[in-house]
Amino acid sequence: MSNASKRPCQSAVDEICMLKRKIEQSETSIVKLQAHTEKFTYPRDLRYVAKANITPDEEFKTEMHSIKREAERKFIGALTKFHYRRVERNSD
Repeated sequence: MSNASKRPCQSAVDEICMLKRKIEQSETSIVKLQAHTEKFTYPRDLRYVAKANITPDEEFKTEMHSIKREAERKFIGALTKFHYRRVERNSD
């Protein structure tokens, strides 16, 4: 038996292991993102930062806060959907 005949089998095993690892990483990410969504906490690098060049009044502050929350929530939702699709694609 030559090494060439062993390679395809080994590469198939490596590919399966790689897909399983990607699925596990995505599932871990989904759990973490859902926990952030439930607690209304977001990782600092995923936070939406809105800065205005006007003097804020109370109404403006509350509107900016709600816009910021909504943007963060939708961004986390999009990341979660991405990971769900990644799991589906890799498990097929």
